[in-house]
Amino acid sequence: MLKFTLFFSLAALTLMTACRKGDPVKEYAFGSFSAEMLALPGADTLNVYVGGSKVGYIAGGIAIGNASPLMLTAGKSTTISFKTAGRDSLVLDTIISVAAGEKVGLRIAYSATLGINAFTSASDANVGADSTAFFLFNGLPAGAVADEKVDAYLFKMKKADGSFEQTDIVFKDAERGKLHPNMATIRVTDDDGSSIIYAFKIKSQVTGEFIMDGIGSEYLSPYFEAGKREIITLNALDLGGLYMYLPDYAIY
Repeated sequence: MLKFTLFFSLAALTLMTACRKGDPVKEYAFGSFSAEMLALPGADTLNVYVGGSKVGYIAGGIAIGNASPLMLTAGKSTTISFKTAGRDSLVLDTIISVAAGEKVGLRIAYSATLGINAFTSASDANVGADSTAFFLFNGLPAGAVADEKVDAYLFKMKKADGSFEQTDIVFKDAERGKLHPNMATIRVTDDDGSSIIYAFKIKSQVTGEFIMDGIGSEYLSPYFEAGKREIITLNALDLGGLYMYLPDYAIY
């Protein structure tokens, strides 16, 4: 009986010591992260680093850290870097701090072909058969639009007369070379099965006016495919110093 009492007392003392504020046990708690790259055209393979240590790689449509968690020390700021597989050049990096048991998901939209290089919160949710969910990337060259940051307004064509009316979708502060953080979902197929036509107009935050391209058009007409998720790139074609609005798109 004496031995049992002594053992119980020692166990209780150990537990009390381990639970004291600032105990080292808490310093060794872990969280984790995962990383995924969207399946965009030109999505080259990237190596993934935690601090200075390589922990794996990602490519278009490939994720790491789901089946086998990538551990991080809880409460500690850690740099996660993504570098080109061939040249080991830095593409993106971020500093994250996780709580014990927390998992952070990083998702990357990277395409050398499209000129897209950004973290994104792109949704995995299914898109309705008559709709498209999309993000917007401002790839407008300075020669076409001098403003580094613009507001992009989405317009919808009226079938009655072919004119465009403004929708309630506006991408405020669309910065050149950046993927806008907001995702929009629009219906692109009408009840009769015909396509619904949309176009963007770019408004200058400096003048408050819509900006025309070199041939006098204000409209950028993107392609939307029903049932898909896309990244629409605002872009312009250089016709020897004269720029014509010509948006691109990528399905992911």
